[in-house]
Amino acid sequence: MIVTPELYENPLNGVSTYDLVLISKHILGLKAFDSPYKWIAADVNKTNSITSLDVAEIRKLILGIYSEFPNNTSWRFIDKDYSFPNPSNPFFPAFPEDISIDASDDEAHDASFVAVKIGDVNNTAQTGARPANRPTATLSWPLAPAGAGEAITVPVIYTGADTLEAIQMGFRFDPARLQLLSPSQGALPYYTSGNFGLTKAGAGEIRSLWLPSDYSDPEQRIAPGTVLFYLSFKVLSPQSGGALPLQLDESVLACAAWRADGTEYALSQATEALTRETSPAAGPLYASVRPNPGAGALHFDIMSDKSAKARISLFGPYGTRVLVREIDLEKGAREFALPEAAQLPAGVYIWKVHTKTGDRVQGHWIKL
Repeated sequence: MIVTPELYENPLNGVSTYDLVLISKHILGLKAFDSPYKWIAADVNKTNSITSLDVAEIRKLILGIYSEFPNNTSWRFIDKDYSFPNPSNPFFPAFPEDISIDASDDEAHDASFVAVKIGDVNNTAQTGARPANRPTATLSWPLAPAGAGEAITVPVIYTGADTLEAIQMGFRFDPARLQLLSPSQGALPYYTSGNFGLTKAGAGEIRSLWLPSDYSDPEQRIAPGTVLFYLSFKVLSPQSGGALPLQLDESVLACAAWRADGTEYALSQATEALTRETSPAAGPLYASVRPNPGAGALHFDIMSDKSAKARISLFGPYGTRVLVREIDLEKGAREFALPEAAQLPAGVYIWKVHTKTGDRVQGHWIKL
């Protein structure tokens, strides 16, 4: 008789953005796997190799683009008594995933297996609740009161105390009161559309994750006060009490973050919401755009404390520049028009004004 265990349940169990960190470091040669079972867990597309394609498959699972791995089961089971001839390449020769026992023998037989959760290289898959003794890190976003028909852009800010290496989070908002227009890039590099799972945005769910692309770059870390990204919404109905109906939600995606040493943090929303400034901040350069939202030409109202050469730039939500204009500023207030902005497709854009002397200001424009 051949015993071949199989289990397909809960593919996301134990799979997190920190697994992406560990697999990426293995691929880059920064920290090789120290167990053949980690190799097997990381080979999510079942090609007997560990590549960036495995990383891409896990990202899609975490972000809700996949509901399961297309080419693998949730678990694989290896004969417990099997000794890998080459632990640093456990795929050759093929490892046994079944055990043959003599069914005609009345004696009890041992058919023991090592269970490997696919995608879970740090062995955190579990059947019960997640541990409650993790330290906590916080996210904050401003109160953003707005009337029906208005558009708002909200920064999601890391307000914890420790520098982090990776993060993942799930949000829930009320789709009867808000319509998600688009996320857009914050201060973290390489935060693009591929960092968001929006397959259920129409039902009020957002998933997001981030990890470094270059671990040697000290800028690719999440420092306290970092704007992770922005979320732009159209307000469908007035908001009671001025509060934004947006919350972290573990039922959308486990909300967690990690330090470089692997310490895991539970994520929570800060108890004191940030306030949104409505008046211009005092400084050498100030700019605003109108109409916002708008469908035609875009107008900039710029105030400078000195004459200077400057540049107006308009970017897509993830940093692709679509328009640029060189301008001459004079001390005081000036208006500049970008009529060509009327030809851009509807969406969320990031505008920036910066001078040759280093002053800069930026914001968001929603094109209808």
